[in-house]
Amino acid sequence: MKPGPQHWQPARVRAAALALATLLLLPLPAIVGAKTPVPASAVTVANGVDEAVLAARVAAADGDVDRVAALAPQVAGTLLAPYLDYWQASLRLRGQNPDDSLVRPFLARYAGTALADRLRADWLLALGSKGDFATFDAERHHLVIGGEDPQLSCYFLLARYALNDGQRREQIVREARRNLASTTDPGGDGCTALAERLLNDGVLSIWPRLQALVERNQIPAAEQAAARLSPADAIAIKRLLGQPGAWLAGVEAHLDRMPHSLPLLAIVALARDAPDDAAKYAERIDPALTPEERAIVWGRIGRLAQLKLLPEAHGWFGRGGDLVGVGIDYVRPVDVLEARARAALRRGAGSAAPGASSAGDDREHPVETDNGPDWTALRKAIARMSPDQQADPTWVYWNAQALMAQDKIEEARAGLRSISDRFSYYGRLAAEQLDLPLVLAPRPEAPASELVDELAQRPGFLRARKLYELGMREEGTREWNWELRGMDDASLHAAAELGRRLGVLDRMIASSERTRTLVDVGQRYPMPYRDLMAATVAPLAVDPAWIYGLIRQESRFIEDVRSNVGAIGLMQLMPSTARFVAHRIGFENYRADRVADVQVNLRLGTEYLKLVFDDQDGQALLASAAYNAGPHRVRKWRAALARPLDGALFVETIPIEQTRDYVKHVLFNTLVYGALLDHPAESLRSMLGPVTPQSTAASDLP
Repeated sequence: MKPGPQHWQPARVRAAALALATLLLLPLPAIVGAKTPVPASAVTVANGVDEAVLAARVAAADGDVDRVAALAPQVAGTLLAPYLDYWQASLRLRGQNPDDSLVRPFLARYAGTALADRLRADWLLALGSKGDFATFDAERHHLVIGGEDPQLSCYFLLARYALNDGQRREQIVREARRNLASTTDPGGDGCTALAERLLNDGVLSIWPRLQALVERNQIPAAEQAAARLSPADAIAIKRLLGQPGAWLAGVEAHLDRMPHSLPLLAIVALARDAPDDAAKYAERIDPALTPEERAIVWGRIGRLAQLKLLPEAHGWFGRGGDLVGVGIDYVRPVDVLEARARAALRRGAGSAAPGASSAGDDREHPVETDNGPDWTALRKAIARMSPDQQADPTWVYWNAQALMAQDKIEEARAGLRSISDRFSYYGRLAAEQLDLPLVLAPRPEAPASELVDELAQRPGFLRARKLYELGMREEGTREWNWELRGMDDASLHAAAELGRRLGVLDRMIASSERTRTLVDVGQRYPMPYRDLMAATVAPLAVDPAWIYGLIRQESRFIEDVRSNVGAIGLMQLMPSTARFVAHRIGFENYRADRVADVQVNLRLGTEYLKLVFDDQDGQALLASAAYNAGPHRVRKWRAALARPLDGALFVETIPIEQTRDYVKHVLFNTLVYGALLDHPAESLRSMLGPVTPQSTAASDLP
C-alpha cells in the first residue's frame, strides 16, 4: 500500500520530534498558567462531617429517607447541609405516599441555588404524575435549567393541553404529537400520561404511538399500549414484537391481503436486527401502501441499514419517497433524515453481501451510475431537515460539497464561508477548502486575581470544591455550572482560572469555552504533565499533540474518572485492555489498582494507541476510531468498503454516533495542540487521507 500523507512517515516522525522538543522548551505559563495545579483526584475525607455526608449520599441512593434524616444533625450548619435537606425532601416526594411538605420551605431557604432548581424539577415531576396541573403550570416558569428531562417536557405539554380548551389547543396537540414521536423516552411516566390523554381524547392514533415505542425498543410499554386494541390484535402485537420474523413468516401467504397496521409494525420491529429481511417483507406489501406508510417502513429500514453500513440503504431510502422524515407523527425524523443524508454520501462505497436484495427501484430520482456520493439525494435530504438542522456545520459543509460537485461554485463557497470562522472540525475543513490559515487567538492577559479570589468565595464554588474533594463529581459539576450562568467573559475567564488553581481542568476548559469574544486557547487546551508526556511518547515516536488531543476528549484531564462501562483514568483504559497492554510490553510490577495512576495510565494508554495505530496501517484517523470503538469494529467497517473512501466522508458515515463525534474532536484537538507545539504546517485534511478497504484479518488487540 502506498503511504498517504496521513501516515506516520519520516516527515511526521520529525514533526513529532519537533513537537516533543517544543513541549520540553515551553514555559509552564504557556501551557496551563502561572502555577502547576494540584489535581483534584483523590477523595479527601477530613472529619466526621464528611463521613456523614458520604453515608447520607449512599442512603439517599438506597431510598432510605430515615437514615438521611438521622445523619442530618451531624451536618447541620456546614457547607453541604443543603444536600441532606435536599435528599430528604426529594425522597419524600418519590415515596409510596408522596409528601411535598418539605418542598416550599426548601425552595424559600435555598432560593437561587442549583439544589433549589433541582428540587423544583423533582416537584414538577411529582405534580405532573398526580395531575395537579394548576400548581405545575404556576411553578414550571421558575425552573431554570432542569427542563430538558424528557418526562418534564411531556408533562409541560400535558399541563398546557389540560388547562387550555381554546383556539390554541390544536397547536398544542401538534406539538405534543411531534414530541412523542421524537423524544428519547416515549415510554416514561410523563410521556405515557401525555399519550394516554391524547389517545383518550381521540387526537392521537394508537399506531404512531406503537411505532414510537418500538423504535426506542420499549417493548413492555408497547405491549401495554396495545391493550387498547381488540384482544386479538393485542395478542398478535405481543407475538410479533417478541418474534417479528417468525410472525411475518407465519402470515407470509396472505401478507399482501391483510390490513397494513400489524405487518408494518412487525417490519419496523424486524428491521432492528435484520433490515435486509425486513426489506423483503416490505417489498411484498409495498404496492398496497399509502405514501405515508411507505415513508415509515422504508425510512425505518433505511436508517437501520445505514447503521449497519449496508450498501442497499441508499436505495431503500429512495423507496420511501418524499415523505421520509416528514410529518408530525414521523418517528425520529432528525435521525432518519441524517441517516438518509449519510446513505447518500456513502452510495457506492460498500459491497453488497452475496445474494442480498437491493430493492433499489428509487422512486425519487433515477439511480445514478457514478460510483460515488449521490449529491442530488444528499441535497434533497438536507432540504427536508429543520432550519436548525440545516444550519448545523455538518450539513452546511456537506451541502457545500454537493454544490461543488454540481458546479455551483459560488453558492458552495458562500456556504463554506458561513462556517469557516467556527473553531471546530467542520469549521476548519471549510476554512482549509477556502485556503484560510489556522490562526490561534493571542493569549489574553491573566484574569484579575481579585476577581478569581472573589469567585472562589462564592457559596456555589465553595460547595463545588468540597464536593470534588469528597469524590462527588456529578454534584460538584452541577454546582459549578450553576455559578457560570449569566457571567460575562471576564468572569468566565476568571472562573476558568479558578478551575486551574483547584486542579479541576475539566472545569477550566468548560468555563473558558463559554466565553464569547475573549478566547484563551491555553485554558481551553491545557498541556499538563509535560515532562511525563515527553518521557512517555519519545520511545514510541508518537506525536504528543495527538495524545493531548485524545486525553482532552477522553477525560478532560480528570485523573480518577471512571466511565459508566468501567474505563479508568486520563486515557480511559478498560481494565482488560490495561492488563493486555501491560503483558504485551512487559510492564513491571503491574497491578490493576495502579491503572488510575497518571504515570501508569499515560504509559499504557499511549502504548495501546501505538498498537492500534500500527494495526490500522499508520492512520491516525482509524487509530482514533479504534481507540474508541475497538479495532475489530474499525476493521469491519473497512472490510465493508468496495473502494477507497475520502477520509472526511468515512468519518461522517461512522455508524456509531459517539465514535463519529469522538474522531472529529480528537483530530481537531490534535491540530490545535500541534499549532500550540509549533508543528510544521499541517492541515486537518492531511489527517483525513483516503481510507482503503481492508479484510478483517485476525488480531488479538482488544
